[in-house]
Amino acid sequence: MRRQIESAGDVRRFAALICLGVLIVDTLLRDLALLPGALTAVMIAAPLAYAMGQRLRANQRHAQALEHALHHDSLTGVRSRASLRAGVPGDTARPCAVIVADIDHFKRFNDCHGHAAGDLALRHFAQLLRENCRAGDLVARLGGEEFVILMPMTSPANALRAANRMVRRIRQGPVFLDTGPQTLTASFGVAALLPGDTLDAGLQRADRALYRAKGAGRDRACLHDPTLDAGPGQTKAKQETSQSVI
Repeated sequence: MRRQIESAGDVRRFAALICLGVLIVDTLLRDLALLPGALTAVMIAAPLAYAMGQRLRANQRHAQALEHALHHDSLTGVRSRASLRAGVPGDTARPCAVIVADIDHFKRFNDCHGHAAGDLALRHFAQLLRENCRAGDLVARLGGEEFVILMPMTSPANALRAANRMVRRIRQGPVFLDTGPQTLTASFGVAALLPGDTLDAGLQRADRALYRAKGAGRDRACLHDPTLDAGPGQTKAKQETSQSVI
């Protein structure tokens, strides 16, 4: 089996193997009586070493799968709510934006098309969010049809432009069901993570902006405005109640 020597560590390991081989050959040549025993040892050790290597590889894959499951949403593949806080930059003195995104009328979609179609819509929505974010952005699912995007090194104005782009992309990219394509729309609330902010504070401001976007007709993005969004943050239950009469 060929392997390239790519690092200083590989060089050291290669040199050690050569030295070990020289010592073994020297020993065997000096005492041929050791040869049968050495061959027997090799024949026993080789399959054991291979089996141990395979077991180690399987354990590593299992550990990686557990790590992925811990930090990612099982349905959509984006980051989980539990791992969201780890993605918040330690230095919020630098520009950082948070976006809360919510699929419009998702309960109605579920009631009309069924939960399997709803799951497909959630995966489709999450994929569109990821496709329209940068590599350094973090997309996570808060729960239900609500998602969060953390955008490091991004001003609120640039985050709003990104959110507006996602609004258009989601509207133009239907989810394909067995019954045919179904258009989704979504509303976005955008806010800045201010110096010294907690994630909860940023999410609360973005949630207020999202509530305003819902109230203005949905299918749009709103940037948090302290004057327009001065009231207390709306809970999910209040949002659903208010949306039913808009």
